[in-house]
Amino acid sequence: MMHIWVNKTPDPGQYAGNGCGSCKTAASAAEAREIVRTLLGGAERPDVITVHLAAGRYAPADFRFGEADCAADCRVIWQGEGDAVLHGGLTIPKEKWQMPDEAMAARFEEAVRADIRMVDLTEYGFSYDDWGEMQAIGAFSTVSKYTDVPAGSRCEAFCGDRRMTLARYPNEGYLMLDAVADVGDCREFPAQNYYLDWDDRKDHRGGIYIIDRQTNAHISRWADSSTAWAFGYFMWDWADSSTPITVDTVNRRFFPKYVSRYGAVKGADYYLYNVPEELDAVCEWYLDRKTGKMYFYPTEDARTIDFYCHEMPLISCRNTQNMEFRNLTLRCTLGNGIQCQGKKMTFSGILVKNIGGNAMEISGKDNLVENCEVTHTGKGGICLNGGDRQTLTPGINRVTNCYIHDFSEVYQTYQPGVRLDGVGNHCDHCEICNSPHAAVLYGGNEHLIEYNYIHDMVLLSSDAGAIYSGYDWAGNGTVIRYNRLERIGANGFRPDGIYWDDGLSGQTAYGNLLIGVGKNGFLVGGGRENIVKNNVLIECATPIQYDDRNRDGFVHDGWARAAVNDPETGHWQKLRTVPYDQGIWKEKYPLLAKIILDFDKYDDPDFPVNPAYSTVSGNVIIDAEGKLGRIAQSVYDYSTVENNPVFTTTEEAGLDTENYTFAPDSPVFAQIPDFENLPVADMGLKQ
Repeated sequence: MMHIWVNKTPDPGQYAGNGCGSCKTAASAAEAREIVRTLLGGAERPDVITVHLAAGRYAPADFRFGEADCAADCRVIWQGEGDAVLHGGLTIPKEKWQMPDEAMAARFEEAVRADIRMVDLTEYGFSYDDWGEMQAIGAFSTVSKYTDVPAGSRCEAFCGDRRMTLARYPNEGYLMLDAVADVGDCREFPAQNYYLDWDDRKDHRGGIYIIDRQTNAHISRWADSSTAWAFGYFMWDWADSSTPITVDTVNRRFFPKYVSRYGAVKGADYYLYNVPEELDAVCEWYLDRKTGKMYFYPTEDARTIDFYCHEMPLISCRNTQNMEFRNLTLRCTLGNGIQCQGKKMTFSGILVKNIGGNAMEISGKDNLVENCEVTHTGKGGICLNGGDRQTLTPGINRVTNCYIHDFSEVYQTYQPGVRLDGVGNHCDHCEICNSPHAAVLYGGNEHLIEYNYIHDMVLLSSDAGAIYSGYDWAGNGTVIRYNRLERIGANGFRPDGIYWDDGLSGQTAYGNLLIGVGKNGFLVGGGRENIVKNNVLIECATPIQYDDRNRDGFVHDGWARAAVNDPETGHWQKLRTVPYDQGIWKEKYPLLAKIILDFDKYDDPDFPVNPAYSTVSGNVIIDAEGKLGRIAQSVYDYSTVENNPVFTTTEEAGLDTENYTFAPDSPVFAQIPDFENLPVADMGLKQ
C-alpha cells in the first residue's frame, strides 16, 4: 500500500510502520500522477495507491487519465482531504470589480446603474478566441441545420453559488407570442404533418413572430437590438430552443434566424435576452463580445464571481479501470463534470456544482457512483451507459444514494437527474428534485429503478414524465419499484408520474407511491407486455391512463399512424435493430419473439400495435372523484385490468398519511389479499 500526499506533508508515522505501507509527497496533482505511473510500471506494484489531495484548488488539466494511470491488480484512489476543489474557470474577487464606462452605463436603467459592475476579461488572459459569438441553447435547437455559424461558446458566470442569467426580458416567467405570421421552414407543422425532405436540407427559413403591444413598446427603447436572442417553447412545452433574432418594432415583429423544429403557435412561451438594457436584476449579466467587458449585477454579499467558457471535463477518464475518486468538489466548466469510459470505476462523495454540462457521463461496465451531490448544472445529472443490447449483456453501472437537485438550469427539457442507457444499469436510493423536466430517463433493457424519492419535478412541462421512456416495442425488462413520487408538476403545468410513451413495451412497475401528480399517475402509451401492479396512487389528476395509440394509428388512421402504418416507419425499423426473435432474446422474452409481421392480421394479439399481454391489477387508488382513470377498450380486450380498488379518501382506505401504510383492518387487504404495505421509510437517501 502506497500513500502520496499532494501539497501536504503527512504526520510522521501516520502511514508508515503500522502495516499501511509508505508515503511519498508531491508538489502538484500532475507530479502525483507521474509517481503513480512509475509505481504501476514497477516490478512490484502495490495493491493500493492512494493519492491524498490537500485542501485547495486544482487544475482540471492534471486530471486526465488513461491506461497508464491504472491497473487491474492495483486500486488507485484519488482522495480529497478537506476542501479539495477542481475548478475550471476564472475567479475574480470583489476588489477587482470596476464601474462601467459612461457610454455603457447610459444603456442601463437609471435605478440600477450604481449597482452594475464590470470586469475586463482581456486583463485575465481571455480573448475573442475564448468567448467568440453567442451559441444556441435548448434540447431542440436547430442551429446544426445552418451553415457558416460563427464559432463561440455560451460562457457562464456564477455569483457565489447562483448561476447568473444573461440580461433578459422579462426577468422571470415568459412572454407569449401575440401571433405567428410565418412558422418558417419547419420539419413538422401542424402536428403529425411531416416534411420528409427537411433533414436533407440546410439553412431553413426562420419565420416571422408577432410581438404583443406592451412588449413591443418596452423593447423599442433598446439602443441596439442586434445582439438580441429569443429562447422559448415555440410549439410544445417539451421542446426548448433558442435563436438570434432581428427585431422590427415598427411592425411589431421579430424574425428568428433558426427555425423552430415544430413551427410556432400563438400564445407560445418565450423570453428575450442578451441585450444590455435588460441588465436590471440581481444576478443578471451581459458580455460585450467585441471588447471582452463583462457587466453584471452582483448580490449584496458577493465577494467573488466565477467565469468560464471552456468545455473540458473536470475529470476525464478514458479506457481506465479499477480507480476511485473520493471527496472532491468539481465546479466551473461548460462541459461535463466527469467524463469517464472504463470499468470498475468508483466516484464517491463527489460534489458537482455550477457547471454548464452534465454532472457525470459514465460509460462502460461495473462502474459505481455513490453518495454524491449534484446541483446547479446547465444540463442534467448523472448519465450511465453500458451493456450490449444485441446479447443482452448487462452493464451493471449503478448510481446510488445521490442527492440531485436544482439542475437543468440552462437546457430545460430532456436533461434528467439520472439517465440510464444500454442494458442492466441501476438507479437506487437517490433523491431527485427541483428541476423543470424529468427526474429519470432511460432507454434499452433490464434497468432497475428502485427506492428513489422524486419530488417537485417536471415544473415547466406538461407532456413529460418524472420517470420516462418511450418508443420501443423491444424495450423489455426494466423494473420500476418502490419509488416515491410527489408533487409532480406546478404552476399550471400538468405532467405525468411514470410515463411509458409511444408504444414502449415490456415494462414492470410495482410498489410505487405516487402522490399529487399533476396529470396521470401512470401514462402507458399503447405498449404491450406492461405490468402496473400493487402501486398506491393518491390524488393524481388521473390515476392510470392506458391508451391504444399504436392500434388506433394503424387501424383507424389515428394520430400515431406515421410510426406504425408502413414497414419502413419508425417502430418497425427500430424493432429490426435487435434480434428480438432469436437466441437470448427469444429465451428471455418469448412473447416478444412471437410477434407477427403480417399487416393483414392486425387484430391478432401478436401483431405489435395491439396493447396485449399487459396487466393492470392490485393498484390502490385514492381519488376524490372515485375514478380509476382512462383505459382504452382494446386494453381490456387484449390484456388484464382487474381488482384496482378505488377509495375517495385516505380515511376510507385506512391509510395513515404520516407513514403511508394501511392499517391492519384496511379494506385494501380484503380486496387484494397479497397486497403488502410499501417500504416507504426505505425510499430515498440512505442515512
